Amino acid sequence: MAENIVYLNGDFVPQDQAKVSVMDWGFSGGDGVYEATRTFGHKLFRLENHLDRLERSLAYARIDSGLTREELERASRETVARNIDRMGEDDELVLWHVISRGDRLAGDAAASTVVMYCLNLAFTGYARQYLEGVRLITPGVRRTPPECADPKAKLTNRMNQLQAKFEAAQSDPDALPLMLDVDGNIAESNTSNFFFVSGDRLCTSLPRNVLGGITRMVIFELAQELGIEVVEGNFTPYDVYTADEAFLAGTSGTIVPATSLNASAIGDDTPGPVTLRLIHAWNEMAGLDFVAQALRHLGDNEREPALAEWARRLEMRDFVAL
Repeated sequence: MAENIVYLNGDFVPQDQAKVSVMDWGFSGGDGVYEATRTFGHKLFRLENHLDRLERSLAYARIDSGLTREELERASRETVARNIDRMGEDDELVLWHVISRGDRLAGDAAASTVVMYCLNLAFTGYARQYLEGVRLITPGVRRTPPECADPKAKLTNRMNQLQAKFEAAQSDPDALPLMLDVDGNIAESNTSNFFFVSGDRLCTSLPRNVLGGITRMVIFELAQELGIEVVEGNFTPYDVYTADEAFLAGTSGTIVPATSLNASAIGDDTPGPVTLRLIHAWNEMAGLDFVAQALRHLGDNEREPALAEWARRLEMRDFVAL
């Protein structure tokens, strides 16, 4: 397989030649920002929105990338173009931007370090989650409050989210964390925003304590088109224990059903009709079925039964009529 090509400070180089100094602030201090944009059908999805958020993160961190918006977009598309040919028909890429403050030895004269690279989307890990849902655990680690480091900025120092992930995994190796804020309200998972359905309302956290997710934004748009009311508010685990269904929303997984919280089933412990309706609407918008795409990455013994089960669920038209 051909080696990945990486954008590094204006040059395109093979991955094994992409070197960053150990004196870089990103390495020695976690001083940087990042962004991740995935493809659907080998085409970058909402790149403009992701670059908007990247620029907001840079402004918050007071880092100058040294690139104009046009240069940033051109380099982003070129990085994907140089890597997409090695992809199979059912494969997708995630384009990562990582921008740090640069070499600490250069002091105030340091130029930022700008890196763009592509990773294969890890479909196998998501495939079972789409059908079975994910288990969530509320860890003791609380989401960093905006008074300390604003969650709306994508900062490379992710120790807060990682500690939550590690703690959840100690209780259940396959579980993901659902982090609370310092007041005990639901914030988000370690890499995704969180939604739950209560009655006829789609509920999610206030933007104060969560990342302004691009997937979150698109779900708002789809919900409006489908006539689903979206409510942002302060919600506690109680609201999830009594909810009808829930899901995570993030760039790589898009919409991933969540079926339990702290070993307590959410709804009937299966992906719910509103979740399926939003997945269906996303597929129509993207022009492909991202769940079936993931299921086709399963092994020979699992692939066909999983695809048949997903087809069966899509044939149950009750969720479309809600």
